[in-house]
Amino acid sequence: MQQPAKKSTSLTQFKLILDLLVLALFITVNAPQLTGLAGHEWVSFVFAAPFLVHLILNWKWIVSVMSRIFKKLPGETRFNQIWDMLLFTMMTLVIFSGTIVSEKALPALNIHIEIDPFWRSIHTTFANLLLLMFGVHITMHWKWLVSNFRRYVLQTN
Repeated sequence: MQQPAKKSTSLTQFKLILDLLVLALFITVNAPQLTGLAGHEWVSFVFAAPFLVHLILNWKWIVSVMSRIFKKLPGETRFNQIWDMLLFTMMTLVIFSGTIVSEKALPALNIHIEIDPFWRSIHTTFANLLLLMFGVHITMHWKWLVSNFRRYVLQTN
């Protein structure tokens, strides 16, 4: 008796699953009232791994678009390029400042940093702005998300 062929996961399917994980973790990180401060900090650290994988998997597009930074590009591509650069910068600032103001995760690892109110205000301000920026990023890629969600999750075309 012949075994049915195993369905392999395509790169697009993997990216969709990864992006949905990033979205779920981002929503969780942005609801510290649900997770508590310790949960917020630990989920933030966990968020870094799939976020980095997202960047790595999209690196070819990033390099391709960045290599054309001074060339003529369609408006939507140019906006996406600039927006993603700002989003990456903002994400880096939020992660850095969040690490500096950690009250639970770092002390649990026996790392003690004196919390500076400046960094707390930077973290809060940029985290709130990042929420808006992330929403715009999702909106810019909405067609891809919906079409692949239908294709791979709902199994419709």
